[in-house]
Amino acid sequence: MVSPYATFLLVCFLDLISVSFIVPYLDIHAKELSFSYFQIGLVWVVYPLCQIISSPVIGSLGDVTSRKQVLLICLLICTCAYFWLGIASSLYVFLSLRIVLGIFKQTQILIRALAPEYIHEPNKVSILYGKLLSLGSFGQTLGSFVSKYPIETYPRIGFTLMCGVLSIFFGINAALINSLPETKTREEKKEEISNTSLRKTSSLASTFTTIKHTYNTLYSVNWLNLWDILLFKLLMSISTGLYYNNFRIYLKNTYDLSNVSIVCILLFEAIISSIVNNSVAFINKLYINDRDYSQRIFHTFLGIVLTLVALGMVSSLPLYVLLLVPKAVSFALARIVTLAAIMSRSAPSNRGTLIGALYSASSLAYIITPIIGGFIIQYLSISYVYFIASLFAATGLVISQMRIRFVKEKIK
Repeated sequence: MVSPYATFLLVCFLDLISVSFIVPYLDIHAKELSFSYFQIGLVWVVYPLCQIISSPVIGSLGDVTSRKQVLLICLLICTCAYFWLGIASSLYVFLSLRIVLGIFKQTQILIRALAPEYIHEPNKVSILYGKLLSLGSFGQTLGSFVSKYPIETYPRIGFTLMCGVLSIFFGINAALINSLPETKTREEKKEEISNTSLRKTSSLASTFTTIKHTYNTLYSVNWLNLWDILLFKLLMSISTGLYYNNFRIYLKNTYDLSNVSIVCILLFEAIISSIVNNSVAFINKLYINDRDYSQRIFHTFLGIVLTLVALGMVSSLPLYVLLLVPKAVSFALARIVTLAAIMSRSAPSNRGTLIGALYSASSLAYIITPIIGGFIIQYLSISYVYFIASLFAATGLVISQMRIRFVKEKIK
């Protein structure tokens, strides 16, 4: 039997590598289906729009019921939806499936919320989160590389084939999650005792009660106490999104690199990110007194600002590649620190809700960054993307510094 720790790592890897089979090539397939540019834009935007709303709701639903069961249901729905996406040719069906996936594709949120039920030491949970991010980076890079040839060479058949493989991977993930032993937290055991009457009611009444509990969980969270972390996540996501959305164009225009060379650069960055993500325990030792993660957030923003400015100014490819090391370190820390910060302020009963809120901030950035990037490229130049991205990070840097001063004054 696979251990829960290994199960979470494998599920995360299969999830991200499989989704990367098709996501980078959605526009190619949409053009093959004769969608207009406006329709292709709709195909892209409905997914993150649904994620903004659904991420905290699905996370909250897992908090009040069973995270394992909610994750299993989401995986099974996604298995069917991705298979159907591969054979769909109607715009309305394609958009409907993207909406369904935007609502139920919550694997990463629910895994992170579920893991502490099986791994009880906080330090081991942090290390697991780092490894999940590491595997995610490799999975995304490897997935897009594997599917590049079949989809670009045979757009219609290749996309259908990769959707079939993707749905198989999601089926495997559902089987892995289903194999996890049942477990209940203390809060769930207390709730099980207090809700004995709930199990005796009709299924319709139970559904309404679950919806009510989900709403109450969302409403009961002190969102004002989390505004800084959610804002930091949004600013970090915009900065990193502007980089990732445009770096291929930048490298081709500035250094005339081939697709193979760009993939090699991506793999190089993934290796650096993997080293950082697997060094969470060591990094935490450097910040023993940074209990609210404010110092780590400040240093992360500082690293992002400096590296993005430097990348936008250099004209030498070897120097550019060298600067990718601190860039990859800063970007990797950004993902780790924001997740760890919100986990430090969450109770076990609303863990999924808060992680879902983080992903909502990322989804909002996913919508904003293409608009900002397109405006910059059209009216300025591609190199200015780095400088504008650094401005968003600089905003976070200033706010994080203000928060450090506020915390110090509060202690005094």
